[in-house]
Amino acid sequence: MRDPFQEKIVDFVLARRHEKGGFGAAPTLPPSVEDTYLSLRILQQLPLQEKPEAAAVIGDPSLAQFLQDPHDSEQWLARTGFHYAYCCRIAHVKPDAAWAKQFVSNRLQDVRGLAGAFYCSRMITTLSAWFPELPPFSLKSGTIPWRTARDVRMALFLADGQPRKLHADRKHLVVWLRSCQNPDGGFGFTPSTTSYLENVHACLQALAMLKETSRNPSGAASFIRNSWSKDGGFARKKGGAPFLESTWHAVASLSLLNLLHQSR
Repeated sequence: MRDPFQEKIVDFVLARRHEKGGFGAAPTLPPSVEDTYLSLRILQQLPLQEKPEAAAVIGDPSLAQFLQDPHDSEQWLARTGFHYAYCCRIAHVKPDAAWAKQFVSNRLQDVRGLAGAFYCSRMITTLSAWFPELPPFSLKSGTIPWRTARDVRMALFLADGQPRKLHADRKHLVVWLRSCQNPDGGFGFTPSTTSYLENVHACLQALAMLKETSRNPSGAASFIRNSWSKDGGFARKKGGAPFLESTWHAVASLSLLNLLHQSR
């Protein structure tokens, strides 16, 4: 049986597919690497046997053509480099070897903050499937500073899930992450701040790395469902405009909660 909830999400994504390959932030906007990454991640997360046109996106020659030319990559941050590499992985498009080596070399010379380190690490890990000779990423310091839920998620990833590298023990991190959940079921950037879907995703993923869950999983699922709009996308919170990024956070969070099929 077809799932109308999932179908609407797929329709929302496919409406942003560009005829020349890739996806844009809106149906009328040109494609970008960031929006293509978000779109492919959403589609990858859903059971696409119900939407054959969505499943066909990955093998579409226009997508491959879009990815074969990393234009304007001189201006990319490591985040966009990771998104590009991940898109190539999903679409089975091997990046240019000379480009990959030069881009990684340039970004390793200019790693900025926790986010820069996180995306450099993920980019190199993704590209190493094709180019194992790439230099590994290593932190310059033994500890990782953090302030927000998003920071904790990135820091735990860089620390291979070891809380001690965050100057915190496991119990403290679990309590802190759970305290970010608000009465509306969503999560804030820190305890007692406004709930947004990106924080739901960050907290649930960080808790999953610690092999824990939120104190109120059903409340989190309700917050996500309430952020859904009738055109199929999700807003950062109830009443907002839907975007690909918040839709990705919603779909990934539902997957973490294992409630996708129960969220219709």
